Amino acid sequence: MKGNERKFLIVGVGNLYRGDDSVGILIARYLRRCFKESVKIVDIDISFDELIDIWDDFELVILIDAVRSGRGVGKIYRFEDISELLKSGLKLISSHHVGVVEYIELAKMLGKLPKRLIVYGISGENFDVGGFISPAVKDACRRLIPKIFAEVKA
Repeated sequence: MKGNERKFLIVGVGNLYRGDDSVGILIARYLRRCFKESVKIVDIDISFDELIDIWDDFELVILIDAVRSGRGVGKIYRFEDISELLKSGLKLISSHHVGVVEYIELAKMLGKLPKRLIVYGISGENFDVGGFISPAVKDACRRLIPKIFAEVKA
């Protein structure tokens, strides 16, 4: 990467085997094909430990995950102010004991937040093992992808 290029990281979070919870990983994998080498894209289904070690090197980190909101399946949430995310009461889905919000709080305490972090959440309803993505969540993916392109191009 040339010295004058901006460094971007897109992180898709989820579990491919739990229906709507796979949305972050699936979007990240789609975007990987679109951006090729110009944007670093990772998907995470196990641990954020390595992510916290590298993401403060990036100018912009966009994190995508499923949320449980009770306010409409397929609703897209965007948080750039991390304190607003923490106060929102949204539950970012995690099949592990420590979730996205807790890792963001930890990174903040360690002084390892990226320069700019945007969290997108898509409200899901089907988180069953072996479940399929809800139609409303698929539609939300189609609406979210252009927004992510716009964030990176801005």
